[in-house]
Amino acid sequence: MRKNKEDSMDTTKQQQITGLVFGAISLLLPNVSSIISRATSDTKAATGGAIAVIIISLAALILGIIGIIKSAGARKAATEAGEKKILGTVGLIVSIVGTVYAALIFIILGVCVACVLCVGAAALASA
Repeated sequence: MRKNKEDSMDTTKQQQITGLVFGAISLLLPNVSSIISRATSDTKAATGGAIAVIIISLAALILGIIGIIKSAGARKAATEAGEKKILGTVGLIVSIVGTVYAALIFIILGVCVACVLCVGAAALASA
């Protein structure tokens, strides 16, 4: 009986840590991608870098949503098992912040790149 409870505790702790890791990655990924895109000085490369940031922010958004789901499930499992759920709570908070941050970066840069591409297309059409 004792072995089963220890296995359950390890499983819920692993789930909580998984949710926390997904949340941390969703928070850090847009920052790393924006640092990479700032390293480019050429206009064409900068547009490509911005598109890369948009794609990476979309990946961070997806990872944040997965982190929210994992953390919420781990909190519920820890509550049912009568264990501490602090890692699940931290993972949930970090995942929510990372998801919101990635969504903002995705939307803002998506609009900016769309505007730049439209202006560029209009300039090419009028030339």
